[in-house]
Amino acid sequence: MKFRRILYSALCAAALAAPVAAEDLTIGVGGTATSIDPHFYNASPNNSIAMQIFDRLTERSAAGKLLPGLAETWKPVGETEWLFTLREGVKWHDGVAFTADDVVFTFDRARDVPNSPGGFGGFLRAVAKVEAVDDRTVKITTHAPSPNLPGDLANIAIVSRHAGEGADTTDYNSGKAAIGTGAFRFVEFRQGDQIRLERNPDWWGGEVAWDNVTYRVISSAGGRTTAILAGDVDIIDTPAAADIARLQGTDGIKVTSTPGLRVIYLISSPQTGAPMKFIRGPKGEELAENPLADVRVRQALSIALNRELIVDRIMEGTAKASGQWLPEGAFSYSPDIPVPAQDLEKAKALLAEAGYPDGFQLTLHVPNDRYPNAPEVVQAVAQMWTRIGVQTSVEALPWTTYSAQMKDFAVKLVGLGNATFDASSMLINVLGTADKDRGLGASNDTGYSNPKLDEMTAAALTLYDDAEREKALIAAVKVALDDGAVLPLYQQTNTWAMRDGLSYEPRIDERTLAKDVKPE
Repeated sequence: MKFRRILYSALCAAALAAPVAAEDLTIGVGGTATSIDPHFYNASPNNSIAMQIFDRLTERSAAGKLLPGLAETWKPVGETEWLFTLREGVKWHDGVAFTADDVVFTFDRARDVPNSPGGFGGFLRAVAKVEAVDDRTVKITTHAPSPNLPGDLANIAIVSRHAGEGADTTDYNSGKAAIGTGAFRFVEFRQGDQIRLERNPDWWGGEVAWDNVTYRVISSAGGRTTAILAGDVDIIDTPAAADIARLQGTDGIKVTSTPGLRVIYLISSPQTGAPMKFIRGPKGEELAENPLADVRVRQALSIALNRELIVDRIMEGTAKASGQWLPEGAFSYSPDIPVPAQDLEKAKALLAEAGYPDGFQLTLHVPNDRYPNAPEVVQAVAQMWTRIGVQTSVEALPWTTYSAQMKDFAVKLVGLGNATFDASSMLINVLGTADKDRGLGASNDTGYSNPKLDEMTAAALTLYDDAEREKALIAAVKVALDDGAVLPLYQQTNTWAMRDGLSYEPRIDERTLAKDVKPE
């Protein structure tokens, strides 16, 4: 017994003397980040990574509340002028001091990154001029009154002039220019495989729990479930709806979720004239005109859908059917816009009125590794459209391929995270007439253009009175929906599964942020 006590004491002493092991976190994610460049592509997987390395002037809490970021305070100093006061003592990952000049550089760069499939210019559309008053003060002059400016800037990652000037997207992907002020520093980026980060010990936001973080891309929902059950990862996002009950019932695993801002929708390319690549006549013949250019065809496609059935049978309670692109309770959500009821006979009549009594052939595109159950959803959509004479086939592609080719598709399934937390994200970036100079249409790859809608949106966003701005935005939403510009299907519920001993506050913007994963 005496020997055992001596041995036990020696082992305890050795353990206390040993260096503390590094705290590592491995995250299994379904979405593939296509770049480390934080201004290259406004997509949730990219933004989740960018938010670890780079900070913003303003930030959002998990519930969407606007918070100070690199700017401690901000205030309007006139109808078209704002002053932002920056944090003192913030340094870039390489030790260089962060100053207002970096903000000036960022705003110029973020407007237009070469080869971007969907950039961030829309969030800066209101900005006419940005000036560094001194190292800690930024003055922003807007084209018109812009009450949404602080919220819009929560989407613009601030990059350094000294690392970013002259750099391109490949320099960020290699790590050469990926010098941020964020909670983690860049280590490695292997697209479609993994991203590795390490703790920034000097982060202004406080200490984070993890020395090293690995984001593993596991495109299969079943694969993510297997990985968390096997202990290969510590936390996963977007588990399959069919796996949630199993995960909840597994010892050592817990699940957390929240209704999200993301809408899953269908959108068509309504260009007139030249025939579309993925549309043919009912017998496979080439058509002289694009059927999708006719609003009656777009409306027919909408009312041919049974959204409630899709949510019930395929999403299994992890989504809510919708006829608009914002969830209930969000600013500019309208209780007067119902979920469209399925009406197959009326849909057929609309097609006949538009000159397509026998329908036509259509290929519907979907990413197979981006949104939960998306391939199954579009298979159901294809069956519903085929019932009204629109013979629909489905082509599913990996997100990296899909996102690069979206402008070529006739109709596609996409998701929008509503990053402005109101209707303007869709109205400006997706449905706005593509115009870089006006900051419109950064993600408009369909060619849709409605000048009246552009004018309504611009006017709404100059209104400082919240009630009036909301009323004006809802009016714009109704115009877009009546025009069949976008066919909303449902809002997603955001879900994560993690091992016991961890906690993560579920975010309505669906971002999976290592800095916010905490040991209990």
